[in-house]
Amino acid sequence: MFSNKYFFFKILVICLISSSFFLGYFLRENATGGGLEFYNLSWPIIQSLKKDFFYTIKNYAEFGDGTIPFSHILNAYLNPFSDDVKYFQLSVTVISFITFFVFAKILKRVFSEINFIDILLTASVILLLPFFRTSAFWGKNENYGWLFFMLALYFFFEIKRNISNTPSNRDTLNVIFFCLASACALYARQALIFLPISYFLYLFFNKANKKIIIISIISFTILALPGIFLVITWGSSYNAQDVALPIGFNESFIHPKYILINIPILLSFFGFYLIPILIIEFLHSGIKSFVDKYLKNFVFSMIVFIFLSAMGILNYLANYTLGGGAILKLNYLIQKNNFFLLLIFSSIGFSVLAQLSKEYIKNNLIIIMPIFIIYGIPLFLYQEYVEPLILMMFFLAMKTNLHKIYFKKVSVSNFIFLSYFTIYLIGSIYFKHFAFSSYEEWKIFLNVH
Repeated sequence: MFSNKYFFFKILVICLISSSFFLGYFLRENATGGGLEFYNLSWPIIQSLKKDFFYTIKNYAEFGDGTIPFSHILNAYLNPFSDDVKYFQLSVTVISFITFFVFAKILKRVFSEINFIDILLTASVILLLPFFRTSAFWGKNENYGWLFFMLALYFFFEIKRNISNTPSNRDTLNVIFFCLASACALYARQALIFLPISYFLYLFFNKANKKIIIISIISFTILALPGIFLVITWGSSYNAQDVALPIGFNESFIHPKYILINIPILLSFFGFYLIPILIIEFLHSGIKSFVDKYLKNFVFSMIVFIFLSAMGILNYLANYTLGGGAILKLNYLIQKNNFFLLLIFSSIGFSVLAQLSKEYIKNNLIIIMPIFIIYGIPLFLYQEYVEPLILMMFFLAMKTNLHKIYFKKVSVSNFIFLSYFTIYLIGSIYFKHFAFSSYEEWKIFLNVH
């Protein structure tokens, strides 16, 4: 009787979250404030591609987009609703909703012993994430990248199971499909290039069969050709006309010198998204075990950050108007130009990542390090770059005992997990729709002219 009651309650929660997702579309929710960019970037590019593919590619920088037009090409030629804005945005919303089910199916494959209804609840978190929702509702291209990335992690999981053995035909197909999915993810979101890097590091440090390595190299080489031709086309077009490359490929926007600057922000992102996991672990393990596990790394990180702050090295964190993430914005709301709360979250992120790296160094560290290198090189680091990346990586790519803790009392874990991100969503909606409905209002609040 009780099991049936809980089952129907879980179904109800999934239905409520799903309903909120489509309600967000119909109410024109814009919780991250970036939805309207669709009309200036994605839509003109899609329409131009439909009229003249080669003209659009050669003159791509003039559209102002900073990404490879892979998702735009998919929409222009494979989405049958790309002639009408309203139906096109609805189609992307539906595709994004289907991504939730794909996430659930992959989670079920990885955690096969967990009931599918509980897996669905865990996966439904993706429908609560403001950046994922905004991209879906406004027809933006980011969610295509997350769909391919998710599929790539599935094939990565399958490859890991027989990595040292001579690959069977099925194993070979898994390698090829991983390379294809990760290449599509990379073309949709260029920062996801970290995944092939992590993949080859994993093959090397875990002594993969040589045939797997050779197949991977050949596959990636073939799949890289469209990108190489595109860069050659852009180079010949723009250099000849003395016009800048698309913004995402400009040295002023992408440079290794920004990595150190972005480390505190990236760490705060990890702290922000993994806090509900820590709460679950705290309730499971008790205060003594929890403190013994994380306190030393947290204190070490805080001491380093406080020292750097006292030296004035971190003063740049007080002057963000673009990027920086939700925690930095919340910090500014509490006290303008203050970033102490961000340092706390950065220290939480450091302590969690240090523990994860210590648990399974040959898996977790070689995945974490490329993320910091690749995601650290943009001039502006936006939270949308890592949402839902960090959660996908935690559940589908990391090896950690935290998974056992999460799924041991999965109903309680899901309640904490989903409640946390529901609060985040509500806060994001309030911030963008009621508190600061425009970037100009935010700058006025910060006294920036």
